[in-house]
Amino acid sequence: MKDLEDKELKKRDFQYTLKLRTAIIGFVLYLVLSSFTAFRVLNIIISSIVNNVEIIDEKKEPTILARLIMGLIIAIILFIF
Repeated sequence: MKDLEDKELKKRDFQYTLKLRTAIIGFVLYLVLSSFTAFRVLNIIISSIVNNVEIIDEKKEPTILARLIMGLIIAIILFIF
């Protein structure tokens, strides 16, 4: 009975440490990838692949497409880790 309780407690602790680790990695990735430089690099990469797609608009703000692509990149990295 005590072994079962210990296993459940370890399992819960493991899940919380994984959630905390994922949250910290997501926070750091968001800080790094939400900078204007990251969007400019993404703009260079996308414009070399597709000619008529602009990631940064006239006001030097990232478009919705750029934010979706960055979100997808963060989701893929978090899924890998």
